[in-house]
Amino acid sequence: MNTTSSSSTLRWVDLIRVIGAFLVVMAHVSYKGEGSVLVSTYYFVLSRVAVPLFFMMSGFLLLKKEEPYGVFFRKRAVKVVVPFFIWSVIYLLWKREGFESGFSLDLVVSYIVKIIRGPRENHLWFFYALIGLYLFTPILRVFVARASRLDLYYFCALWFLVVPIFSLLQEFTPVKIGFELYFVAGYTGYFLLGHVLGLFEYTRIQLYGLAALFLFLSLVTTYLDFQSNLLKWNTQYFVSYLGVNIVLLTVIAFILLREIPISDRLYAFLAPLGRASFGIYLVHVIVLAILEQMPGVSGWFSAGSSVYMIPLLGLLGFMVSYVIVAIIQKIPVLRWSMP
Repeated sequence: MNTTSSSSTLRWVDLIRVIGAFLVVMAHVSYKGEGSVLVSTYYFVLSRVAVPLFFMMSGFLLLKKEEPYGVFFRKRAVKVVVPFFIWSVIYLLWKREGFESGFSLDLVVSYIVKIIRGPRENHLWFFYALIGLYLFTPILRVFVARASRLDLYYFCALWFLVVPIFSLLQEFTPVKIGFELYFVAGYTGYFLLGHVLGLFEYTRIQLYGLAALFLFLSLVTTYLDFQSNLLKWNTQYFVSYLGVNIVLLTVIAFILLREIPISDRLYAFLAPLGRASFGIYLVHVIVLAILEQMPGVSGWFSAGSSVYMIPLLGLLGFMVSYVIVAIIQKIPVLRWSMP
């Protein structure tokens, strides 16, 4: 997730990193000002493609590589697992969990147990899914290396049926699926889709059509989620990462972003942001919490209109997070937390 390529053919990878990190930050902006609920809902719907894009990008970058087990897991440990544990501890310390009796060996053990059990801050759930995919990646690589295109299409189609479609049926109809299909559950489909979609080229007319479809689906999703909240349908399916609509929006976004031409000047701007995207993802929750309490800034979270304030506050949180990450990455002892 964190290796920036200087190759012109992979400049779009940094674009996805930057846009994905920004959308995650924007999703966590707690705006309390004026504006239609539909506007804030639309921004939230847009943000739902961010994490699936990271999964797809990781699949594109990793599944076609050939590495010994030791090399692969050593790289993943340094770039993802170690920072994940460090920042899980940081969030535990930030919330002062377990500090009632002071520092002790029991506190250290309790922290380890808590981290193993689940994310210590909501956005850290991504790493539990990603680490699980990394453990499965060597097996997926064997499959990808030997699979025909038909094999790849079959797996992606099966995943789409078993995960988004079946969950749609079970959410809104009396139908319940009793078959054991765990082997194609979860986020594995995004991982494979990143690899498969990287095999195609698209015409300009196709891209225009996909852009129009993205706009249409995002508006429909916004309306459905708004209605589900208004009518108290008690469902989060329409904004679920594994819902049909979010899967389709993510696939379209991946294709469109991959095809955007990136000039040398634009890439010079994107590259450092891309290198910091992982760190931005890790630190932005603390940054936003501090900004919300900061004199002279806290008022911005209830000023103006949601139409422009939500993206502007997201941009502010993104850029402050970037500055912090850029500084940390220059300090040898600290950059282990944000490689």
